[in-house]
Amino acid sequence: MTNPQATPFQVTTPAQAEALLDFAYGARLLEKFMEPSTPSQAAQALAEPANRVTYHVRKLTHSGLLRVAGHQGKRPLYQTVAHTFHVPRALVRLDEPLTLIEPAMQEITTAYAHAILQWQARRGACGPDEDSTHLAVTLGAEKPPEERPVHAPPGPYAPAMRMRTVRVTPEQYQRAQAALDRILTELGTAQDAPGTKKSTFVVMTFPGHLHDS
Repeated sequence: MTNPQATPFQVTTPAQAEALLDFAYGARLLEKFMEPSTPSQAAQALAEPANRVTYHVRKLTHSGLLRVAGHQGKRPLYQTVAHTFHVPRALVRLDEPLTLIEPAMQEITTAYAHAILQWQARRGACGPDEDSTHLAVTLGAEKPPEERPVHAPPGPYAPAMRMRTVRVTPEQYQRAQAALDRILTELGTAQDAPGTKKSTFVVMTFPGHLHDS
């Protein structure tokens, strides 16, 4: 088997740039092929449907970003062609970030909305102690932590969204990112077990405020 090339892979076509920069199935999927692997192994690692991952593996292979590195029985093993990829600015509109992230954000929003509807259906629209004619909105998030009311999401796997704008130093910002990444990495290493359910956590951090011009 040949190891991925040490020198950066030079992306030369729009198809390669599009495949690599696909938010969900570009670099994120290539990372699962740092070592020779099958599409089904990558699908299991990403908790994604095998047929969907196989489709994108073929797309990455056709684009020249993945290659067949051997076989496991009759199944081909794929491996990324390089660890680093260089994309010419002419092949991607870097001045228009939405061209890269908007499709992924739309997919996340749709999945989250469906999760809310499914959760409401499981709960019968309201709990035993709730008034089905009202939606409760609880304030107090800006109070000091010791003064905030504690509200555990009702029921298992309740969809939740948290958004905070805070003032932090560069070091605090990096520590927060690292802490969140460690939590997700720890959860991602857990094996399938009875009573578990595939769940998605989306972590976004950026300097500034939603309404900054």
